[in-house]
Amino acid sequence: MSAEGNVSMLMGDPKKAIRAMTVPLLVALLVIQVNALADRAWCSGLGTDALAATAICAPLYEVITGLGTGLGVGGAAVVSRFIGAGSRKEASQGTMQTILFSLVFGILLTPILVLFCSDILVAVGSGDVTDVSYDYMIWIMVGTPVFILNGAVAGLIRGEGAARMSTVMMVVLAVANIVLDPVLIYGLGMGIAGASVATVLATVISTLIGLYYYRESSYIKLGRDDVRFDTAKMRTVLRAGVPQMAEYTVMYAMNLVLNYLVIWCAGSEGLAIYSVPSMVVNIALLPAYAVGSALVPVASAAYGRGDMEKMKEAYRYSIRLSAWMVLLLTALLFVIPDPFLYPFTYSDGTEYLRGEMATALRIYSLCIPFYCLIPLGSSMLQALTLPNWSLAMSFVRNLVFIAMYAAGAMVSLYWIYWAVVFGSMVGGLMAYVLAERGFRRMGMGPQARPGH
Repeated sequence: MSAEGNVSMLMGDPKKAIRAMTVPLLVALLVIQVNALADRAWCSGLGTDALAATAICAPLYEVITGLGTGLGVGGAAVVSRFIGAGSRKEASQGTMQTILFSLVFGILLTPILVLFCSDILVAVGSGDVTDVSYDYMIWIMVGTPVFILNGAVAGLIRGEGAARMSTVMMVVLAVANIVLDPVLIYGLGMGIAGASVATVLATVISTLIGLYYYRESSYIKLGRDDVRFDTAKMRTVLRAGVPQMAEYTVMYAMNLVLNYLVIWCAGSEGLAIYSVPSMVVNIALLPAYAVGSALVPVASAAYGRGDMEKMKEAYRYSIRLSAWMVLLLTALLFVIPDPFLYPFTYSDGTEYLRGEMATALRIYSLCIPFYCLIPLGSSMLQALTLPNWSLAMSFVRNLVFIAMYAAGAMVSLYWIYWAVVFGSMVGGLMAYVLAERGFRRMGMGPQARPGH
């Protein structure tokens, strides 16, 4: 589809737009998860310590990439609102300000992360696998600027309705990483460090493809005059992007606390048992995340036109579309968990964990119908220009998770499994209630304006 066709779709029937964007976004998210699973699968061949190290480092990696993803979501909302209001020039300016901020922020953050890498790992409970974790994490931290830029560019591209191009970026990243993993880990003898180096190199390739799109095919044209800081547009981008960056940081940083509680309860082996089924559940949640990612630009474009009824229609349809997909996956994981766990328990050093992982996966699967409301609610609040509500929701939700995990950790790992379910119920219902309140608030307020 042409750039003009993408924008026309974005401005048309919200149901058709969400369906059209959800399919490529689902493919992209699935590929991202396969990519993460491939890292775990290749590293599991190095033994239990390597598997535990990747579990410990995963939330840290997610915090870094989440900064870019959050900025991309906020930037996409701004760009879509300007497109909806018919202001192509301002959409271009907003895009460039988002890219510039991602570069500067990433470059400033990198030396801090590299300098304190070991201390951070110890603080999150790496314990007896600190050295192995450091070998993996140091290269991820070196690649911080490209991870943030990649997430921002992918989000911005979705903001103009070009979900397929965003998917191309993610597919290229995953395929490059999957190909490079065995070459660097085993072929060049780099061990666990090879997995993180492969991730950085693959992300560089993906980002270059996204930037090339802006040069050749994008609806938004970035000229030389746009390559400068614009205070007014930067404020607009940061009002939307910073709360979303903070939300992703809170969400993934809280995972570090949750991991610490799991390690305190059951050690590094317990973390491996806990984290692998959690990754599988994340795959089952991908349809909801894909629909939520499509909802942001569709609803934001409607906001730019001041069409609140179309925003409501988009949100209601997103819930219905997500529900039937995730319920089917919930049933599948509950009935036959073992096939989904085999890629992480195929070696002699990890096979004995499969039975306990299957128990965890069956319980985790019960949280899926509730948890899927969280990305949809967060996306709607972003489109409603209420990112601070979404940030507050994330903070409260994760405090609830921590309280439930702490209570479960005092008994056994089994009760932590159930903490996942109860915490998801609270979080999902909270997201739905806040989105509904957001609609009522905007319905009583002034007409939507794209810069707000």
